[in-house]
Amino acid sequence: MHFSKSISCLLALAALQPCGASTLGLESAVQTALANNRGLQAARFAAAEAQGRLSASGVWKNPEFEFSGMSDFAFGSQGAGAFTIGLHQEFPLTSRLSLAREAGRIDLLRALREIRNHERLLVLEVRHASIAVLAAQAREAALRELLEASKKSKALAQERLAAGQAALSEKSLALVQELRVANDLESARMDKDIALLGLKTLLGLGAAEPLRLSDSLAGALEKLAPLADSAPASVHRPDVDLLLLESEKAGVEAALARAEAWEGVRIGIEYTYDRNMDEPEGLGTDNFLGVAVSIPLPVWDRNAGRVEERKAAREASVARLRAAKLDMENTLAADLQRVGLLEKRLAAFDSKTIWPVSAALAEMQAGFESGLVDARDVAAMRAQLGELRLGRIGLQAELANALAQLESTTGAHPSIRKNYLAQNPKKETLP
Repeated sequence: MHFSKSISCLLALAALQPCGASTLGLESAVQTALANNRGLQAARFAAAEAQGRLSASGVWKNPEFEFSGMSDFAFGSQGAGAFTIGLHQEFPLTSRLSLAREAGRIDLLRALREIRNHERLLVLEVRHASIAVLAAQAREAALRELLEASKKSKALAQERLAAGQAALSEKSLALVQELRVANDLESARMDKDIALLGLKTLLGLGAAEPLRLSDSLAGALEKLAPLADSAPASVHRPDVDLLLLESEKAGVEAALARAEAWEGVRIGIEYTYDRNMDEPEGLGTDNFLGVAVSIPLPVWDRNAGRVEERKAAREASVARLRAAKLDMENTLAADLQRVGLLEKRLAAFDSKTIWPVSAALAEMQAGFESGLVDARDVAAMRAQLGELRLGRIGLQAELANALAQLESTTGAHPSIRKNYLAQNPKKETLP
């Protein structure tokens, strides 16, 4: 019943159409993708297929109705003949039917795990795509400010040249700076459009449908930052669950292969009507009711090769499971270390670079207002600070992506953990 409810819920989600919302937050983008992603919708039908195979597994063979008749019309034609009617049913000698049902149940659990793993990877893709859009937007805004500063520097250089206070090279350098920033701004806009189109694909939206992210890069980083402090001690990963189920199924299939060496006892009830020539009375009739039993003997084919194959498969899956657990532990440690280093680097960049340069620019601005600093130097300092802010945006995006990877490594996204319990609350518990 739990499986049937799970499949119904999955198919209901698959039937949802993409929402028409044009503005999404960081988390609402993930929820939209989980509901509308076309690849995930297709993957959810695999669970319905597995449910169908489970319903058809472990059932008895259909009974057989048998009729046979014979007559002497081609020989003596004395009217002698006989016919037999039988009803036969095969009864399993071993537990192969229950083992087949267990294998089907494991296949269904594997299909559900595949869906959850697809969801986990989809969340990571949406995170990366959203961060790419937000980083491009932040670069675009910073470059617009830098472009305005470059234009002012160029205008100031032209004024100084006209007044005979500057060389022609100063004007040329200011023009080069303005054109370089303008080209960088166009690149940032192009990066934003491409990232936005990729995000639309993940969300199940068409290229022409409107979409805008309401969060900023700093806001997204603030929402993801708690992941570094709340990493679970025990990690839940659907892909590791798949290896566990693979090992379990290999053991079930090995037992099933041994059980299938005995095909089953075939038992039937037969009725025979016999009309033959009895001397000297002539034609006479006899009626017979009996039982037919057929017992298979696994003399030549004992499924030994299949049993050995599944035993080896189980050992291989256990080895892959050990390797996956080690890889997951090391990946988690590496992700945590990467996040910690990036947090320290961003904090140091702010305290040792951005703040001192901002303070220096404020001093130069005050000096300019007092007539002690040339406007050209203030414009150059403002341009340098803009370049540094672009570097800070890159650091923020790198840290946000590292936090998203940490979330995927631990499988800690709330929707993934909630689905884990909702799909099979009795059989499945979080480690």
